[in-house]
Amino acid sequence: MIEEKKSLRTNKGLRDYTYLGCPLTNNRSAWCFRLCAPDKEGNGRCGRLAPHSLKSKIQRGIEQHNKEKLVEAHLEKLEHMYLSGPCNKDYDPGVLVSEGEAEIVIAVQDQHRNPDGSVNSAVFYKAMADAAALAVNSVVDDALVQTGRFAVSFSRPLNTKELVARGRLVGTSEDHYLVETALSDSDGNEIARGSGEFSASEVTLSENIGYR
Repeated sequence: MIEEKKSLRTNKGLRDYTYLGCPLTNNRSAWCFRLCAPDKEGNGRCGRLAPHSLKSKIQRGIEQHNKEKLVEAHLEKLEHMYLSGPCNKDYDPGVLVSEGEAEIVIAVQDQHRNPDGSVNSAVFYKAMADAAALAVNSVVDDALVQTGRFAVSFSRPLNTKELVARGRLVGTSEDHYLVETALSDSDGNEIARGSGEFSASEVTLSENIGYR
């Protein structure tokens, strides 16, 4: 920033003031040449509000629309990646991912049941852990997330036709993401709860893992 102390004559006498100029052109006019990149507050290198940092309502609307389209595309790619996973072949799940949340529906099949007809707890855990991971990955768009810790509290064994797991991102702690899940039966009764933390892995989201 170029600063120059000058004296300004007023009705009350002389008053000192600082005259700011453009540090890139050394021009001391009030005209902005729009050459610098404004900081986060929108100020130019001269220290004044940069006119080229201001955006019209239309510009802000366009940027918001483009951001929403990118988020929507990311969520759809996550859904496709999940459904294409080989580990889901025997479960045939349904999935819906939104920003910070995910829902997984699994129709219980004969191979998912214990000898007494109740649903095996491994299916509970899978549905809840997957919903939690997708909820986190909805806000991580450059890498596949991995489980750091995930705990589930089960209720009594149940004989139900469908499981619905809902995961929700509840916060962050440094580079970890905190998430909660709830599992319901086909009648909407809650049968289990889970919580845990996830972090970004070294696996990049790409077409090679079904992210397309």
